[in-house]
Amino acid sequence: MNYDWKDSGNDTHYYFKTDNGLIVGQTHNIAHTKIYLAIAMFGNEEKFLGRFVTLDHAKKAIQVFWNVQDLTLLESS
Repeated sequence: MNYDWKDSGNDTHYYFKTDNGLIVGQTHNIAHTKIYLAIAMFGNEEKFLGRFVTLDHAKKAIQVFWNVQDLTLLESS
């Protein structure tokens, strides 16, 4: 599975599948701080991955989450 990042401005970035454009992750800053939230999205659910001190750390959390999911044979519940 191939993924990429889209910067939508306002300190918000989306992680999506390149083959169909489905958004599977989002990172954004908290209000006017430089603390970032990382969220993985699947189906109609969201999984909060944590608060991070940099955008790069938040992005890495989402990428690692999906790398593990892609290697797992069981469906997410």
